[in-house]
Amino acid sequence: MDFKQWETRSLKEIGRAIASGTIDPRELTEYYLAKIEAEPEKDKIFIKVLAKSAMQEAAASKKRAEENRRLSNLDGITIAWKDNFDIKGFPTTAGVPLLADKIANENAKACDIALNAGLVSIGKTNMSELAFSGLGINPAYGTPSNRFDSQSKRVPGGSSSGSAVAVSKGLCQAAIGTDTGGSVRIPAAWNSLVGLKTTKGLISTKGITPLSETLDTVGFFTKTVDDSASLCELFSGLAEVDLSRRSIEGERLLLCKSAVWDGIDEAVAKVISLAIDKISDAGAKVVEGEPPQFGETLGLIKSKGHIVNYEGNKNWGKFLRANRGAIYSGVMERFEIGERIKESDIKEVYAGVKELGEKFTRSVDSFSAVVMPTVVREPAVISELENSAELYREENLLALRNSMLVNLLGLCAITIPAGFTENGLPVGLMLVSKPFSETALLQIAKAVENVLAK
Repeated sequence: MDFKQWETRSLKEIGRAIASGTIDPRELTEYYLAKIEAEPEKDKIFIKVLAKSAMQEAAASKKRAEENRRLSNLDGITIAWKDNFDIKGFPTTAGVPLLADKIANENAKACDIALNAGLVSIGKTNMSELAFSGLGINPAYGTPSNRFDSQSKRVPGGSSSGSAVAVSKGLCQAAIGTDTGGSVRIPAAWNSLVGLKTTKGLISTKGITPLSETLDTVGFFTKTVDDSASLCELFSGLAEVDLSRRSIEGERLLLCKSAVWDGIDEAVAKVISLAIDKISDAGAKVVEGEPPQFGETLGLIKSKGHIVNYEGNKNWGKFLRANRGAIYSGVMERFEIGERIKESDIKEVYAGVKELGEKFTRSVDSFSAVVMPTVVREPAVISELENSAELYREENLLALRNSMLVNLLGLCAITIPAGFTENGLPVGLMLVSKPFSETALLQIAKAVENVLAK
């Protein structure tokens, strides 16, 4: 069968084809394994390809389809996992070679959900070390390059770098990542994908290598909002999200100004502005505003310290100090910052962001979503970042700035492709919503996606 034609179909469409016997999940899995094998950067994208177990899972899916006892409507779909999710019997490296002998004794909760739904786990993907970078550089395992520039090797975004590149290059049908400060949305934006960051607590993080227990969340890489909704339904237990009814006409969107535009590349700003014009022309009421909580949050963490630095050091500082040189210096620097944060100060941050999140939720209650650039820069050239600690630091902070506000304030968000710069590089538009409002967020994202696809 020519599976190339199926690559543009939705996950649920392919699931129905498996159910009817039109698609054999064994052949589907073989197709993606062959694509991975032929990929020149496969060892930078995948830390571990699970070929043997994937074929076993696909064979079991085929048998279930024949016996009319499929486990879910996505039974037989191929997915990849960021290598900070535990999969029983395999290492969980979290992007650090020193952790390669850490064999998981049981599955992460999310992996159990996938297994019980019949999804086929095709591999574990590369990532920024310990999930602590928005750029995706990993000198130890290699940095997968952004596919949208054939001349210069640019960063893929991080920390879920391999997951994003795997989906963007068509090496699997979808991928799972984690998002502590933008680690799903940044690489999704830079790889022209849909990236959903769920509300903390919606999907269990049990069995995921921790960076910051307060901020770590599960997210998805897909090519469409439909597929993002399908995965969100499956992993969260939400009722089926109806994406068929909502039009953008009459929806009130808050176009966030202020600090989220600081430092933006002119080329990125142009794409975002054109996207907003399209949305407005389609009938949405776009209101420009400046939620004060964003600026106040940035001021708070600048003066008192960031939760992710503090908790990251609590989790990994001792290990890293005992194994100097175990991770990239640019990442190590962020752990060292956490070591200097006072406990009294971080307590103020915990209380402050909780209050600010509640105020933000109340202030945007009359809007369908808050809209802003996902990332304000084009992806940087890998070699330039590796050769300049100062440039790495600057680009990393700018990459994370907008997206991390969502995590700190306890919100949910999705990035969707907004278009391409004159250099042919993707730009993401981020839609932000209240905690646990994923259903409404996906519906408005679908409406926006429809407008931008025209």
